[in-house]
Amino acid sequence: MKVSVVICTRNRARLIIPCLESIAQAARVAALTDAEIVVADNASDDGTSAMIQNWAANCSIPVRLEYEPRAGITIAKNRGLRSARGNILVLTDDDCRFREDYFNELLQLYATDADMVLRGGRVELGNPADLPLTIKTDTARTEWHLDLKSALHQNLGNCFLGCNLFMGRAVYERLGPFDEHFGVGRIPAGEDTDYIFRAYAAGIKIEYVPNIVVSHHHGRRTSAQARRLWRNYMIASGALYAKHLFRHPSLCRQVVWDAKYLIKEILTRENLFFPEYDFSYADKMLCYSKGALYYYNRRRD
Repeated sequence: MKVSVVICTRNRARLIIPCLESIAQAARVAALTDAEIVVADNASDDGTSAMIQNWAANCSIPVRLEYEPRAGITIAKNRGLRSARGNILVLTDDDCRFREDYFNELLQLYATDADMVLRGGRVELGNPADLPLTIKTDTARTEWHLDLKSALHQNLGNCFLGCNLFMGRAVYERLGPFDEHFGVGRIPAGEDTDYIFRAYAAGIKIEYVPNIVVSHHHGRRTSAQARRLWRNYMIASGALYAKHLFRHPSLCRQVVWDAKYLIKEILTRENLFFPEYDFSYADKMLCYSKGALYYYNRRRD
């Protein structure tokens, strides 16, 4: 089974090298030769492409560099995926690092896999000085499926993170590219959650696999950075709910749950969501509204 690891990067000439080194080391531990790394350089102007090419010259597995001049992580992801040749497609971020047993665990998972499954793995905090954001450290293997009516009881946006996402080629061919309305411009995130929503609606099983692990060195250390991140995520969530509301309303139940907490927040006059980052349910609902408007406006463009 050929494995393709797709990484998007923009002006991360120094940061991406530890990511690439971790992938190469995990491949050596697994004695994995049938693999490739596909890097989509999203219009960097800091020498990122040259840095990657220099590093690739001494790498034991092929590295393909794709230059994508249009700005946007989703556009870059689609460029990388179009170029990837593997039967197993892995997406990660340039500030993540693979655990050494990553490919051993991945290949064991897919050795007997017969069904179409969209999966994500564990994301640990890479630097203890960073805030505990953009991580997923649950230790229980979990699955979601349309037949189980999972979206009626859980927010599928919390299944796993896009920086450790993997699937067989059949899933990608069924779902197609990521939606380029997300992850660029005024809808600054959400492309990975949209892919989860689409997989669920298509009857494809979704699974969280905690033994396939990356560490995330995201670098956010202030409350202002945390608020900005949550604002972006909630704007993207609002756009997602606008997209999926009429065809698959169960995917949007989080809005109802949040509205109940908003009422409690108003009655208690307390921030019941993230007081440590000064981001409340009221802020969350406002961002939902902005995201929905942004999505409908972009669809009309």
